[in-house]
Amino acid sequence: MSTASISQDHWLELISQCRSSGLTDRQWCIQNGIPTSTFYYHIKALRKKACEIPETSVAATQKQEVVQIPLWETESHPDTVPVSSPSVCLEMQGIRIEIHEQAGADVIRNTLLALRQLC
Repeated sequence: MSTASISQDHWLELISQCRSSGLTDRQWCIQNGIPTSTFYYHIKALRKKACEIPETSVAATQKQEVVQIPLWETESHPDTVPVSSPSVCLEMQGIRIEIHEQAGADVIRNTLLALRQLC
């Protein structure tokens, strides 16, 4: 088998066949007429190629929405009442979080995810 003209995809397939054969790399290479030095060269080249995968660009990452959530400490401001009644009201350790019916699904989901990380 001529090793000079084999593509990287084919080398990956050959390496997978070798590793799943139950033989040592050396035994498999001898049976398939591939010099072990060439075999290991391609393993190293494929590993290096895998390390060169670029990071995602900033523009491709998911946009995070920043939403101001007014917090009132109920112990220090017990008479503070919001203008409209909240649909969801959470109170813990003197902190009150209100989500109003105008809040979109993303705002509610992100708020609950943030609370889950804090608790």
